[in-house]
Amino acid sequence: MKKGIVLLMVMISVLSCKNQVKEVQVDKKAGEWVSSGTKFLMGSDEQVEVVRSLISNYAAMYAEGVFANTRDSLRFFPFNSEEPVMMTSNDLKEMFSQYDSIISDPIYFLPYELDGVRKIVEVGSNETKYKKDGTVEEDFFLEKFIFGEDGKIHTVRQWRAAW
Repeated sequence: MKKGIVLLMVMISVLSCKNQVKEVQVDKKAGEWVSSGTKFLMGSDEQVEVVRSLISNYAAMYAEGVFANTRDSLRFFPFNSEEPVMMTSNDLKEMFSQYDSIISDPIYFLPYELDGVRKIVEVGSNETKYKKDGTVEEDFFLEKFIFGEDGKIHTVRQWRAAW
């Protein structure tokens, strides 16, 4: 019995001495926006979820859902235009009217900030759009969803890429 108590005391002592490691997240700045020297920080998963929801609503052709976390009008830079388009929910509904369905298959979501000033979620995705006239549009897009100080997406920039 005495040996059991001593052994128990030794085990408790050894286990209580075990180092407790606490994970601490450190905001590490890296990279550079050349013209200003601004450094990059990793962004938030909350913003990734906002963009994931927007893309899901886009694929469902649900314009109100797309605009749930954006300003009333969204500045959109499509891949095939030199000028931005100010897009509203009604504009998107009109665009959706051309399609039977849309499949958007994101490959990655990369949230980052430019030194805490500008919050961006970059997304690479494959997109297939089935038009009502029978044609199919297939693209690989690199898109940047840019958030404003109000926490809403105010700009989307899109590039077409060969993969």
